[in-house]
Amino acid sequence: MPDAARPDRLSTIASAALLGGTVFTLADLFSDNHLFAGIAITLIVCHILMRWRHVRTNAKVLLLLAALSAVFLVMAGGDPGSLALAASRALYLPALLTVMAILRVAAMRSNIVNTAAHFVVDQPPLRRFVLLASGSHIFGILLNLGGLQLLLGIALAQRDRTAPTPQIGEVQGTLGYVSYLPYGLGLMVVFFALGWVFDRLEPRPRRTFTPSPHKGAGLAMAALLGLLIAITGLSALAEAVIGIPMRAAILIVIPSMAVVWVLLTEGRPFSGNLTSLARDGFRALPDSTSEICLIGASAFLGLTVVELLPADQLRLLIENVSLGPGVIACIIILLMTLVSQLGLSPMIGALVCSGAIISSGIDMPEVVLMLAVMCGWSGSMLLSPFASTLAIAMGMTGKSAREVGLRWNGPFILTYYAISMTALLIAGALL
Repeated sequence: MPDAARPDRLSTIASAALLGGTVFTLADLFSDNHLFAGIAITLIVCHILMRWRHVRTNAKVLLLLAALSAVFLVMAGGDPGSLALAASRALYLPALLTVMAILRVAAMRSNIVNTAAHFVVDQPPLRRFVLLASGSHIFGILLNLGGLQLLLGIALAQRDRTAPTPQIGEVQGTLGYVSYLPYGLGLMVVFFALGWVFDRLEPRPRRTFTPSPHKGAGLAMAALLGLLIAITGLSALAEAVIGIPMRAAILIVIPSMAVVWVLLTEGRPFSGNLTSLARDGFRALPDSTSEICLIGASAFLGLTVVELLPADQLRLLIENVSLGPGVIACIIILLMTLVSQLGLSPMIGALVCSGAIISSGIDMPEVVLMLAVMCGWSGSMLLSPFASTLAIAMGMTGKSAREVGLRWNGPFILTYYAISMTALLIAGALL
């Protein structure tokens, strides 16, 4: 291999630090010993610092704010052990992005992905919307499977702050994946159907679109769908049968499925293919540094900010204005959207809002809280100029944040919010 194609020594060390941080994150998930979390976050921060000049500005700012929030929490008399727990809770999504990089490398090496991608793009608008929207929702389930439990678990843990010695607690929620599934699917159907309606309102092409034939496209689409279903199904099975925590299972299953994918799609020599996968995956790890920094710092900042909130004053405020759960849910959605426009990640808004509600002891159904957070999250990701989804769209189209976020997505999100808030207000009145 030419020397120009070899990664420099600093990138190699940075990749090793990130991989080590992911391993210790997995150890923390299995053992619940937050010493592992401390080691993991140290390694990941070292990775970020070694890649500092490649990190986006908003990610750098969030990392500095996260560090300051930790200092303020200690100065305010917070338990240092709560910082270790905050690190433990914040590390999962960066670890997920790390293992996803390996799966991405394995998938992109395959002609199956190329065939499926060309087939989807080369479709009439209506069919293309259905395929892209369905695929993104299925893929989003994988990415958010641990994230949903993470957010609600963190928020519910704040109940311990009402104790004489406030700290981030270990309270677990009663809302599991199965019990949340009907509500989550319902929200997805609304989002999907509304997107279809807005897509149909767009001007139609003047000419009749005839897609080109793509040999093997059906098999390629089925293979990709099978891959995603296998990852989700095996992770759920590991939790149900073996008792492995779902988030830990996902971190194990994803790289394992990357290996299986290479073995099934690339044939012999197996050893050479696996060696090249390990090499290419290792070199691809630094590509996600900005996203890892952004999402990890956002989670940690949100946790520490919640710890600094005055729980008693919040409880008195909400009790005095006599707000019902439906109204509170609508306020959460609006606050999350507002803070995302000010430059804070939707994750921070989700953690602060949900954590504040639960730490103040307000009697709010978990389902209503979860739906409010998910609704505010999905809307903020399409409106905030600081969201990664909008940043990618802006970079590829050359349009401004105002054009993409407010003009293109604004009417859709306003309609989505109106439908969701109406449903939450009705549900709040009935509960």
